[in-house]
Amino acid sequence: MKINPPMLLKISKSYLKLIKGDNLPRYHFQRLFGTHFFHTETPTTNSIIDASSMDSNNFQKKATDSTLVSKIILYSFWKSSCSWRVRFALNLKGLSYEYRAVNLDKGEQFTSEFDKLNPLHYVPVLVDGDVVISDSYAILLYLEEKYHQRPLLPVEPQLRALNLQAASIVSSNMQPLHMLSVLRYMEERVGPEEKQLWAKFHIQKGFGALEKLLTGSAGKYATGKEVYMADVFLAPQIAVATKRFNINMSEFPTLRKIYDSCKALPEFQASLPERQPDAAL
Repeated sequence: MKINPPMLLKISKSYLKLIKGDNLPRYHFQRLFGTHFFHTETPTTNSIIDASSMDSNNFQKKATDSTLVSKIILYSFWKSSCSWRVRFALNLKGLSYEYRAVNLDKGEQFTSEFDKLNPLHYVPVLVDGDVVISDSYAILLYLEEKYHQRPLLPVEPQLRALNLQAASIVSSNMQPLHMLSVLRYMEERVGPEEKQLWAKFHIQKGFGALEKLLTGSAGKYATGKEVYMADVFLAPQIAVATKRFNINMSEFPTLRKIYDSCKALPEFQASLPERQPDAAL
């Protein structure tokens, strides 16, 4: 990439906006000047820093401020697939967090303390300083906006939209229809057999749509060679579907390949339900 003086000035202004926290999203900078500015230290970036007239201590503070992690707390239940996807995302981004167990089987989600965090009485809930977020989809978008390391959304708009669409299918059209409270309600009204049939029907319907959606874009992972948000939502969903509802993934070869790639990742293995502090084994 050949950089002439006018382009260097443009890069300098954009970079300074970025590190000062101005309204220049990271992905716009990537689109203009390439992802290598975020992964390698080059003479160009050094020149930008020198041109900014900032002393080294001030620059270090600016750079640290954008990645400094306040104490993140995750309210989670080991069997919750929604909590699982957040654990997976936190691990991918390299963010440490305090795990606080909420036992849904014992009704701990209905305590007055938890009610203040989420009146819907669901997990996960993420607390980051003064910020409280009680929806896994919103949590991942928040983490993506605040913590730029290891992006979970690609730069290219079409691939970003594809990741968001796949994540939405899992979080809106699949998981809510087989969550614990819904299945308990179904069992009380129509019996355990109908409960299982209900869950399997909606899971298979969602997987069928995802198989068609991702067949053209999938590589090792859902949208290519890198793990993104679609994978974060898919992998726990597939694990739950096969173990809890006996879904045959041979019917969905693209999804099965994606899952096999995800489950080999150390970040995914660390997020497994059986490895959580509250796992009832």
